[in-house]
Parts: sequence; structure tokens; C-alpha cells
Amino acid sequence: MKSLKAGNWLWLLRHEIRLAWRNIGGKRIWFLLIAGGVLWAFVHFAAWRVLHVDRKISNTEFGSMLLPISGGVFWLFFSIMVSQATAHAVSALFDRGDLDLLLSSPLSQRAIFTVRGLGIAIAACTLPLLLLLPFAHAGVVTGHPGLLAIYPVIAALGLTTAAIGLLLTMTLVRMFGARRAKTLTQILAALIGAAFFLFFQLQNIVSRDKQVVIATWMKHETQPGGWLSAESILWWPVRAMLGEFLPLLAVIILGVGGFWLVVNLTFRRFVHGTQESMSGGSTRSRISASNMPHNFRSGLILNLLVKEWKLIIRDPQIISQTLLQILYLLPLLFLGFQGERSAWLLIPGFVMITSMLTGNLTWLTIAADDAPEMIGTAPVAINRVRWIKAAAAVMPVLALLLPLVLYWLTRDAYAALVLVFCSVGGMLSAALCQIWNPRQGNRRDMKKRYQESGLLNILEALGSMGWAAVAVCMNGHWPWMPLAVSAALLGPGTAWLLGRGVRARGAFE
Repeated sequence: MKSLKAGNWLWLLRHEIRLAWRNIGGKRIWFLLIAGGVLWAFVHFAAWRVLHVDRKISNTEFGSMLLPISGGVFWLFFSIMVSQATAHAVSALFDRGDLDLLLSSPLSQRAIFTVRGLGIAIAACTLPLLLLLPFAHAGVVTGHPGLLAIYPVIAALGLTTAAIGLLLTMTLVRMFGARRAKTLTQILAALIGAAFFLFFQLQNIVSRDKQVVIATWMKHETQPGGWLSAESILWWPVRAMLGEFLPLLAVIILGVGGFWLVVNLTFRRFVHGTQESMSGGSTRSRISASNMPHNFRSGLILNLLVKEWKLIIRDPQIISQTLLQILYLLPLLFLGFQGERSAWLLIPGFVMITSMLTGNLTWLTIAADDAPEMIGTAPVAINRVRWIKAAAAVMPVLALLLPLVLYWLTRDAYAALVLVFCSVGGMLSAALCQIWNPRQGNRRDMKKRYQESGLLNILEALGSMGWAAVAVCMNGHWPWMPLAVSAALLGPGTAWLLGRGVRARGAFE
């Protein structure tokens, strides 16, 4: 790469890719490469099997529905790509912290913005590349060479989603300012990521009569001339991946042209937004002591609970990352309120999701405290403080389940009791892992907690799966109960053993 001169846009793009590579793997890069290689080989085999039997099902009724089904999966992945691109756009504008240095350099501002956009595109299309490129490779040996069009289509889709993410972010910056735009964009990214998931769950959420209406409408629209028929423009991206010339040309023009247009229309707003975010983040309004609100409540417990809840509500990054889990919980809640005999199928899902949500919130309140030294020197036992902080994480999640529990009590009291018992058990298990083996973290980088505390996260997951298994066993599978209880207790028990030294010192590791 010696031909890349320092300062040009290719040199800057190589630097972006190198930073992204470091963030993906870190110290575990070789393990990830080996595991990813094995997984990718399996995906290649699966793609070969799918294409090998493609001719056998193409003439069946299922074969006629294959294009709409593939199109629906495509739009689901496209929504995920847009969500990721929007999140990366926020990071490129607000969180990287190097744009002030770059913009003050002799580099072209347009080139900086273009390279940031290309970096967002590469990050957004990584997952589709890993899942779809095996089909392009398998297509060469199974008589489907047109599938090689997956390469340019994925590249064009990456540019399209990057353009959408940048345009959304820049529009919000212009309308609400840099600081509010950061909050709104993070929440919007979470909503986009869950929108198609909720859409596909729509048929399970609505009543039986409406399910029949939806099924009838979809069957009508899949007929020739309908919105969901094989010739519909909605499925052009899928047809482009199959090598059809006109859809392929349209997808490429849309991706490249849309990206070029967004870069040229918004790069000046990008510069102003960056300067605003830099200056806005470093200055804070000063409030005189006489104007400070004196609304402290009496009692340690209440003060700590209110303080933790306020910190969670005020942090846009926390809201965006936990909102996605709450949105995934909504379809289960709707199904639970339908009053059908499906409670026992839903309870394990409730246990898993509420446990994961509690684990994230407990990590925020205990491990990611902004002033651990102040907490450690307070005239209060540190273990008591941690238990109160854990309660602040558990109580909001319990509040989400409470309406469903009360509803089930009037229809299936035993199922309601099992839901409460196992959900509280899973939430308590996740909280105990953080209480008994506390690790210092940074609430501004919540995603890295899964990289830095891998073993603790495995223990949390083991505890939540164990309590989900307990719920299954309480539905008549009692012989398996000892194994389920052992799995449920193994996670927090191991965390207690591993965290003895940390608790003895009364500090984080």
C-alpha cells in the first residue's frame, strides 16, 4: 500500500478500515477469524444445498412464493442495515472525537465526509456480505452464475443505507441542533431496527378475524398484478441479486447516485454540526448555588433509586440500546393479552428477555457508575449500595410485566405465578452476577461490556436460560427440574466464587 500517499482519500479510507478492524476483534481477533471461518464454511455448504434443490421446488406452489418470501427477508435485513448505518453515522459525527483534528488539517472537508460515509457503508453491509456471498460462490458451481451479482448489489445497498443514515442524522442536526439530534438519532436507529420485526409479528398480535383478513389480502396481492406479485418493484433488489439486468442497473444507480447526492448536499452541514457538537459538548451552563434545586429526599434507599432512574432516563445511548429489547418484548405482551392457551409457550421468552434487560440495567447501575470512588468512600456499606442499585434496575422491568401478571391471574393463576417466580428468578440471577462479581465499566460504551466481561456475560446467560428451563419444567416436565435448577444456580454461584476477592477489597476490578 505504499502507493497510497498520506492525505488522499484512499489513505484516509484505509485508516477507517483499520480502525474498524481493531474494534471488531481486539485481542481475540485470531479466535474470531477461526470461528468465523468455520461458520462461513458451514454457510457455504448450506448455500450449496439450497441451490442444489432449487430446481426441484421451483415448479411447486412454494416455489411460486419463493420470491416474495426472499423479498420479505431482504427488507428485514435492509432495515437492520439502515439501523446500523444510522448508529454509525451518530458515532462518526459525535462519538469518535477526532473530527476537529481532521477538519483543521489540510485535507478536503468533502473527502473527509466521503470517507466517513464509505466507512459507514462498509460497516453496514458486513453482515449481509457474510450471509449472502456464500450463495454467490455456490452459484458458480451449481449453474447459477447470475448470483455473482450479489457482489455489486451488496456494495450498492451499503452505499444506499449509508446515504439514508447520513441524511437522517444531518436532517435532525439541522432541525434540532447537534445535542438533541444525537438523542433522537439513537432512538430512531433502535426503532428502525425493530420496526420490521414488529411488522412480521403483526399477524400474531392481531385477533383471529384480522389474521384471516390479512392472509386473504396477502394471497390476493401475490397474484399477478398485485403489490406482492413476482413482478413487483418491491422485489427488484432480490431479482438484481439473481443477475437480472434492469433491476441490477437500477439498484447500482440508486446506491451510487444516492450516496453521491447526499455527500454533496450535506457535507457542509456535516462540518457545522461537528463544530456545534464539539463546542456544545464542552460547555455547560453554570447554575449558581442559590438556584440549585433543593429537592433531596430523606432516606438512602429512595435517594439512590431516584438518582439511578434519572441517570438512565437522561442518557440517550442507554435509552436507544435498551429500547430495542423492550420493543422485542411487546409482541410477547400482545400475545399474552389475547387470552389464548399460549401462556406456557410465552413464559420462557419473557424470562429470557426480562433477564437480559435486567442484566444490562444492573451493569449500568453497578459496574458503570460515573463516580465509583465517591461511592466507595461513602459512609455506607458498599454491598448495601450495590443491592439498592440492583433494585433500581429490577423494578422497572417488573413494572413492565405487572399488567400481564394481573391479567393472567383472572384466567390462569398458576401460569401467572410461574411467570412471576421464574422472571424474578432470572432477573435476580442477572443482578447477582453484577453484585457478587463487579467489574468496572464505562456507561458511554455499553456495547463493549460484552467484549470486556465475556465470562460474566456467559454466566448471566446461563442463569437466564436455567430459569427459562425451570418454567418449562413447571409445566409438567418435573423429572428435568434438578437439571434446570442446577443451570439456574450455576451462573450466580460461579460469579460469587470468582468475585470473592473483589468483594473482600470492596472495590472494582
